[in-house]
Amino acid sequence: MADQDKLRWTKLVADFETCDLTQREFAAERGISFSTLRHWIYKLRKDSRPLVTEAAISPSQASEKVSAKQGSRLVPVRVVGSATKSRTGAGASGEAESLLELVFPSGALLRFPAGTDLKYLLALAAAL
Repeated sequence: MADQDKLRWTKLVADFETCDLTQREFAAERGISFSTLRHWIYKLRKDSRPLVTEAAISPSQASEKVSAKQGSRLVPVRVVGSATKSRTGAGASGEAESLLELVFPSGALLRFPAGTDLKYLLALAAAL
């Protein structure tokens, strides 16, 4: 029964993704529950894409592999920025103030100049 249910919802979600309706409109048109449609959309999308590829895992990340299989998770990120300053003649404290830092739970730290494109940083953080 569960396989039939999954097949039915797989077809419904595929139909939804090829139409120009919102989730709410599609659910109303098909006479199905909006929240159940949303549940299956997210469930099937999650099942269809790997969270971490095997090639991307290094031996040092082996312990993190288990938590990655459990699903996505949010991690705290602290973005430090300051007003753009001239880099000429900046002392040690001036250099620290003109950097953006991306700190990962593993302790890894990436620093970028204060003017770095935020879309680039978001894409980088999402890829890591």
